[in-house]
Amino acid sequence: MSLPRVSVSVKAAVLHDDKVLLLSYEDHSGFHYNLPGGKAQEGEGLREAVHRKVEQETGLDVAVGRLLLVTEYVPAAWNNEFGAVQKTQHTFLARPLGDTAPRFPEPPDPIQIGFEWTPLEKLGEVYLLPRINAPLLAALHGTLRDPFIDKW
Repeated sequence: MSLPRVSVSVKAAVLHDDKVLLLSYEDHSGFHYNLPGGKAQEGEGLREAVHRKVEQETGLDVAVGRLLLVTEYVPAAWNNEFGAVQKTQHTFLARPLGDTAPRFPEPPDPIQIGFEWTPLEKLGEVYLLPRINAPLLAALHGTLRDPFIDKW
């Protein structure tokens, strides 16, 4: 048996005034939100990747804090709903340093339509991909028992 190719990505729960920054998208999944982030580069530490991806996607400079949770995607378990590549996503807490007004990257992502500072009490009501609303809220409140999310 060969080792699987696993894509490693990072996400940031950027918090400011009891709100989390969400990016809104319209694509084959319909309208949804994502946390800022993306793939880590070879040789790049995960916290470095968080800082780089948040800055690229939002223009914000952030302080990267603790690991909140790890989400796993195994294509066969999900009927390839999100592609054929196995993935892990490491979500970190982050806080803006200075400016809190996000801006679109250059060039803009063609499927991204906006940004929203969402109150934490409303986070459970949005369509977030992956669907980690409840464990993310629990992690932010310090009540998540198991930070490894393999069913979402």
